[in-house]
Amino acid sequence: MSENMTGQIPPIAVRDGRVQTAVKGMTPDRVPFVPSLGNVYCLEYGVTIKEAMTDIRSVIPAMDQICREIDPDALFVPTFFPMKTMERLDSKCMGWPGSKPEFGDNAVYQVFDNSYLEDDDYEEFLKDPSRFLIQKVLARKYGALGGMSMFNPYALCGTTVLGFGALAAPPVKAALESMLDAARITSEYLQGMMELSMHAIQNGYPIWGDFVVMNPFDEFADNIRGLVNTVMDLKMDPDLLEEAVNRLADVTIPGAIAQGKMMHAKYAFIPLHAGVDEFMSPDDYHDYYWPPLKRLLDELIKNDITPMVMCEGTYYTRLETLKEIQKGKVVYFFEKQDMRKAKEELGGIACIAGNFDTGLLMHGTKEAVVEETKRLLDICAPGGGYIMSNSMSIDQCKRENLTAWYEAVMKYGKY
Repeated sequence: MSENMTGQIPPIAVRDGRVQTAVKGMTPDRVPFVPSLGNVYCLEYGVTIKEAMTDIRSVIPAMDQICREIDPDALFVPTFFPMKTMERLDSKCMGWPGSKPEFGDNAVYQVFDNSYLEDDDYEEFLKDPSRFLIQKVLARKYGALGGMSMFNPYALCGTTVLGFGALAAPPVKAALESMLDAARITSEYLQGMMELSMHAIQNGYPIWGDFVVMNPFDEFADNIRGLVNTVMDLKMDPDLLEEAVNRLADVTIPGAIAQGKMMHAKYAFIPLHAGVDEFMSPDDYHDYYWPPLKRLLDELIKNDITPMVMCEGTYYTRLETLKEIQKGKVVYFFEKQDMRKAKEELGGIACIAGNFDTGLLMHGTKEAVVEETKRLLDICAPGGGYIMSNSMSIDQCKRENLTAWYEAVMKYGKY
């Protein structure tokens, strides 16, 4: 660690060094404390979700207050989507405060399980995935982009420039103007996110979660085919689904790597959705879900980006497969897992985190919070390679429980 002019190691270097030591599977001075914070920035600290989705900078005072109360070793950047962008595009894939009469100012944004690739679309998608995404998926996901169904990208690549005349067709022109407006609005929102992140860094807190990457299987399920349809396809025609996911991976993985390099990202947060025990058998997980994920992990690692994999839902039957990675290069966050077994299977291979019951922070007593903290530390801390975090993002909680959790880690998490 580098020292400042006073000879002291800056707090951000101390925190970052502690976290990186655990990520590599080694033993720091104490267990890093990195709570996964979600809508709690708003719902417990006086900011509405609508305000956060309008201007993310409105969350900065709440973020500062949280850091004064619990002093984390890294800070999950507040993640909200720019509401004005979704309004401008007439998004059909999400709900947000005000998008429906029943969605008030503190409505948690919802992602709808819609299908933008129908049963008879597979052949067209496989023939040319990029063209399908432009002409079909965009047009179906956003009302303002319906004109993209008439957009032929290959017309722009001809010998002459005459193909550009197609862009003047009113439906296409309207769609392109909508995208330019959306780009401007989103850029302004991202500028606010950058300011928020820099504010946290200047206050001594490393930032996590600002670079999010999707497993190609989840990208296909969440954003193209729909989760329910994808799981059905896995049973009805797994080879067709596998081919489609692999074709998508050919496009998305290089794009993710390029974005990570542009951002100088050290970590990539990867939320896993479709891989839960209830959705597919261990064999299907290993044969169809894991290969594109493993491909993504390998490419990130090759480019010096550490994958932080959030294993959402129950993951009891996946540990044997999760071991198939390079040692000391991956962090696995768990929502529902036998952490004793996870430590036995993954210890020395990957850093493990999560599984502290977020519900306990909402409804439990301070005494119960302390006891659960001690239990997880006893199981997971020995030998290093462990980060204290919770099962799912915190939306609401008892603030005294959050403080009790932090204090328990400080007291009992020292090596």
